[in-house]
Order: sequence, then structure tokens, then C-alpha cells
Amino acid sequence: MLRRAALAALLLSCLAPALADEIRQLSIEPGRYADAREALVDAIEGEGLIPSPPSRFGDMLARTGQALDQPDPIYADAEVLHFCSARIAWQLARENPLNIAQCPLAMAIFTLPGEPGRVRLAWRRAVGSSPGATAANALLERIARHTSENAGRSSIRN
Repeated sequence: MLRRAALAALLLSCLAPALADEIRQLSIEPGRYADAREALVDAIEGEGLIPSPPSRFGDMLARTGQALDQPDPIYADAEVLHFCSARIAWQLARENPLNIAQCPLAMAIFTLPGEPGRVRLAWRRAVGSSPGATAANALLERIARHTSENAGRSSIRN
């Protein structure tokens, strides 16, 4: 019993840092949502990719908030853009068929009430250290940097 508890504790201690590294964020300051969104679409298209129609996540939360007794908005603006690189998708799928769960790649763009002039990007890192995951993560980082270069100042954080 003690061995199992020790093993579980060891596994959890290894997992916590890995989970913290899965979501990255970038703040664009000063920034305007419309400018940053346009820069994000341009950055995705600049990689030769076509973003799917955005998921209007902030609008969905605003619509459902009253029914869930959540009247205060979390986001001022919030969308998630999805896109896929066929080359990276093939690489990930060849490495492990379970990597289908990592496709398509996505990047969220949002603003928070009370933070005028600050736009944030957030994205999930591809899991693992395989060549496909490394390529996916490099693509996401390039898109984030290109967006920030064309929309204002920024800082990337985990």
C-alpha cells in the first residue's frame, strides 16, 4: 500500500510541471482587439494555413451566463481560431495515431473587462517531444510572435 502511495505521489509530482507547460499565453500591450485579431489571422495565413470560422467563445458564455447564474462576463472579447498544417498533422499521426486529439491546432484571442489596451493570446502546446510535437509547437510560437510583432508589444509566458 505504501509503495502505491509513493508511486502515485511521484507520478503526480512529475505531472504537475508538465500540465503547467501545456498552455502558453502572450500579452499584447498596448493593443486593440481588432488589430490583434487581424494580425493573428494574417500570421496563420502567412504560414500557408487557412483558419476555420472562429469559435465565438465569449459570446457563448455571455448567452449562457444568465441561465447558469453567472451574470458577470469573464471576457470582453473572446474567440478561438482553429487551423491545420497537413504536414504537421501527418507527422503527428504517423508518430502516434492518438495524436488525432491534438488536431487541429488552435489559438485563442481575448480581452478581459477592466484591462483596456491589453489583448491576450493563449494556446495549448502539443504534447510530447516528438518531431511532430516540436514542429507543432514551433508553428504556434511563430504565429504568436508574428501576431505580436504586427499588433503591439508583447511578452510570452507559460
